[in-house]
Amino acid sequence: MQRKRFELWHSILGVVVLLAGEAAVLRTLGSVLGETAVLLGASIGGAGIIFVATEVIEEVRNARRMLFLLTAIVFEFILFFGFQYGYLLHFVPGAFQGLSADPLSVLLQSAMVFVFNPLYTPVTVTGKALLLLNTAEALILVFFVLQNIWQFRTRTFTNS
Repeated sequence: MQRKRFELWHSILGVVVLLAGEAAVLRTLGSVLGETAVLLGASIGGAGIIFVATEVIEEVRNARRMLFLLTAIVFEFILFFGFQYGYLLHFVPGAFQGLSADPLSVLLQSAMVFVFNPLYTPVTVTGKALLLLNTAEALILVFFVLQNIWQFRTRTFTNS
């Protein structure tokens, strides 16, 4: 039985649809849900991106293709985190003291959270929850990728 080939554009489309759906929910129910919707969207999106990473690892047997796809998924994660910070700053402008809502600032904060060194610390409970959630998702992805790369190398050496 032939396995279905992983397509990166499916993953990108999934993230775009998730972010657009989250924006629509926040626009229509933002006054009621607001911060809770941001945390819920961050949870669902993070789980989705981790799932996509597992699909890449399980399917891809070529090391270069795997590296390319995992790099793209990391960039998706960083972009996704950036949107979450932007959405939160829309509802709670002071959630992160000193963090402005411009795209470059939220992407930089997002990238630094992904490497476990946030530039701005949260001041609100929701900001702390979002930072904790994003850090946990990044840890899960990093540990999963490292474990599977180790298994990939082990298989390569034992097959040689």
